[in-house]
Amino acid sequence: MKRVLGVVEGKHGGPLNILLGGLHGNEVAGIKAINEVLHAIHIHRIPVNGTLIGLAGNLQAIARNRRFIDYDLNRCWTEEFVRQVYNKDHTLAEDIELRALHQTILEFKDHDYPVKTLIDLHTTSSEKGNFIVVPQSEAGNAMVKRLQQPVVIDLDLHLSGTLLKYLQQYGFLAMAFEGGLIGSSEAIDLHVAGIWEILKASGAIDQDVDSSFIHSSKKLAEYSKDLPGFVKVKYHHKITEADGFTMEQGYRNFQPVKQGELVATDIYGPVRAPVSGLMFLPLYQTSGDDGFFIVEEISIAEVT
Repeated sequence: MKRVLGVVEGKHGGPLNILLGGLHGNEVAGIKAINEVLHAIHIHRIPVNGTLIGLAGNLQAIARNRRFIDYDLNRCWTEEFVRQVYNKDHTLAEDIELRALHQTILEFKDHDYPVKTLIDLHTTSSEKGNFIVVPQSEAGNAMVKRLQQPVVIDLDLHLSGTLLKYLQQYGFLAMAFEGGLIGSSEAIDLHVAGIWEILKASGAIDQDVDSSFIHSSKKLAEYSKDLPGFVKVKYHHKITEADGFTMEQGYRNFQPVKQGELVATDIYGPVRAPVSGLMFLPLYQTSGDDGFFIVEEISIAEVT
């Protein structure tokens, strides 16, 4: 697989939209969605304003269907760590991937685009895993609103070294778009629908594009039915590989949990929810440092 999935150079003066899939190598729904949209733009000759780029993230991990090889490529984006990677004599798998992505994306940081957006497409290891992660300051952005998905306003404060946080300093509107369960066809459909809405909201394609294959707004609304609008983190349960952490089966994202409820076990015994709220990102895969989160729904007034 090539790093650059496709480039569409459209009318000058439009936005820059970078679509990134597979930053975690076992999450390839985003790559499939990007390819589908790029193919449709080419086949149907849809006019594009500005520049649209599709990228694959961790190529070595994608080839092995693993979240990562040596370290998580979405937990390493700090100025200090990037500098260390460039100064290394011996490189790890993700060192190579980080440098390649850094050079490709940051090539555009000083270009004169009215809007520079990066959409990082992910999937989760549990059901109902469709949501948006943006800084609270961007929760009311038109592109975020058009996606019609639950918005987590402060997850970036609990996860260190994300690509989203790193790119914000370079003027990018960077957001994570979680499409649902890993390996599901629904995640591909949701990502495709979301990409079309992002392209419309950013001005990359016209609002009145007449294409029978674009039913994005209705599809996005269907996927978010009965899910919260805005949530914030109440509790973050971090783990290490030595903890022997095992999540109790059956939890899905945004499922209500009560304080004291048994949610997992580890080498120390039962793990119980310390607060009541909504279960979020329960870990049902073998790698990762985040056992689960508990979030709470908040009002639009609290966001703005």
